[in-house]
Amino acid sequence: MSANIVAFISGNGVLVTTRGPGKVHLLSYASNFPGLPNHVGATTTTNSGVTRFMISHSYTFTQFAFYWEGTGEAVFSIGNELLHQPVGSSWTQAVNIQYGGQPAINSDVSGQVPSAVQRDNEVTCFIIPDLI
Repeated sequence: MSANIVAFISGNGVLVTTRGPGKVHLLSYASNFPGLPNHVGATTTTNSGVTRFMISHSYTFTQFAFYWEGTGEAVFSIGNELLHQPVGSSWTQAVNIQYGGQPAINSDVSGQVPSAVQRDNEVTCFIIPDLI
């Protein structure tokens, strides 16, 4: 990734592009508020073609990790970066992004998941409509 492309700063969102049906799982952790639990959930697509997701953020958390559970491939990019990198397929190979920092691919964040509050379809991971 380019040194000047920083996730969630200056409008640099994280885009995940997938092929086929499946789920993007998102973990939000490392809360700014003591005692607030991690949040984990998934957003599902049944599309047999390409689906684009936006990984947003919450100012409540400073770390975000995601992976793709699906039949096809998945890649991600940050902001207007042309480079697309693969998305892992489990919490032990998740893409891990720090608010305002560079992503770390294939990070093991599985230790953060067991205590997380389940938030399927309520996490900050949104399907981007085709007309945008």
